[in-house]
Amino acid sequence: MTADLADIEGEIKRILAGFLKDPRSLTGDTDLVADLALESVQIMEFVVEVEDCYDIAIDLESLSNVHTVSELAAVVAARLQS
Repeated sequence: MTADLADIEGEIKRILAGFLKDPRSLTGDTDLVADLALESVQIMEFVVEVEDCYDIAIDLESLSNVHTVSELAAVVAARLQS
């Protein structure tokens, strides 16, 4: 599956919105932990939904370097191309 980075970021925001009370302020620069105050279990559930959406697996090493929505979109795009 190939997808534009902006499309991937939009889909990630859509999935993430399901975990938030007020998703209106989501941007590419939104920090998944600091800005959203998600608990680790919520983050893992969110990542699983993203993986299922794109039929990919994201390794923990890659996730350890992800802080923002845009960074996660870039990791997803890289997985789709590999």
